[in-house]
Amino acid sequence: MTRKELNLAIFERKANAVLWQPRLETWISHHQKHGTMPERYRGMDTLEIYDALRCSVRYAVFGGIETYNEPDDVIIEERHEGDRKIISTTTPSGTITAVHREIWEDGELVNSRIEKYPVSTGEDLKVVIDIIERQQFRTNVDAFIKDAERLGHRGEPNYFLTSSGFTDMIKCWAGLENTFYILADSRDIVEAYLEACDRRDKRQIDAALKLPCRIFNLGDHATNEFTPPPILEKYMLPRWQWISDLMHSEGRFVHSHWDGNCRQILPYLKASGLDSIEALTPKPQGDVTLEEIKAAVGDEIVCLDLIPAIHFLEHYSTEEVLEFTRKIIDMFAPRLVLGISDEISQVGQIEKVEAITELVDSICGLAD
Repeated sequence: MTRKELNLAIFERKANAVLWQPRLETWISHHQKHGTMPERYRGMDTLEIYDALRCSVRYAVFGGIETYNEPDDVIIEERHEGDRKIISTTTPSGTITAVHREIWEDGELVNSRIEKYPVSTGEDLKVVIDIIERQQFRTNVDAFIKDAERLGHRGEPNYFLTSSGFTDMIKCWAGLENTFYILADSRDIVEAYLEACDRRDKRQIDAALKLPCRIFNLGDHATNEFTPPPILEKYMLPRWQWISDLMHSEGRFVHSHWDGNCRQILPYLKASGLDSIEALTPKPQGDVTLEEIKAAVGDEIVCLDLIPAIHFLEHYSTEEVLEFTRKIIDMFAPRLVLGISDEISQVGQIEKVEAITELVDSICGLAD
């Protein structure tokens, strides 16, 4: 069985082995860029490094859906003031402005963070509604097939769809604290924005269902802090349920990204309709134990990842990481796509990835 075949078989509940599928792109790009790649991987591209490590690849197919605006009347203006990039966006409802703080080293941009979010009030959010309503999608099957052929046997394509409107409001538009203030002050506008996001998501999914793709990801970043139970019940669960129902009616699978603290929201997992959850983060990095995760997913829901990213730092021995990994396999296989919650960092020890490769091979054999 190939890694691709096993990847799909796990979602189809037909597997009897574990797929080892860590996300390595951040680590790889950092060491390629800085000339610090271990000698045994120098000169290899990303997929060749995955092959050398005998790991499956989750995200390598990005072509397939093209985004455009209709009508194309949104005006974006960008300027720089010192180390700040200022972006103003104008629609028929007004103008919003974001400020990004940039960090440059030796003439190279190495980091950028939002210093001022563009949305401060409900009135500002009306501009975002204009932006969302104009987002349209078309399918490019040839682009998808080209990427999928390059991925080849290494994994079944997992295709990104949009995050939830609520978590996008936190991450992109208003920030965590102000999102909840705006919800309290202008609930009607926030809910109009979320309805616009649902319409946008339906347009994207209609395009996605024209692709020969079976597994889709919702990058929601659900956490106790972002989506506490009252928010999750009202704004997240209905979205997951209608998307899951639509995907299942077309023979597709869908998973959501939950990383960080999740003890408060885990009890809602089975009601979500989702096939799988990506990046649940157990202790000592998150706030839940493996036992609590297992109680929430049962034998129905597939878990992606589960090895805390901090285990790949020097503070943990390889023996500790392997013991934890054995426990994960014992508890969750075969409803398991083993990986790192959610990625190995730039300073993570690749030797531990190599050790886990050998462990999985010794337990159930690695897929080709």
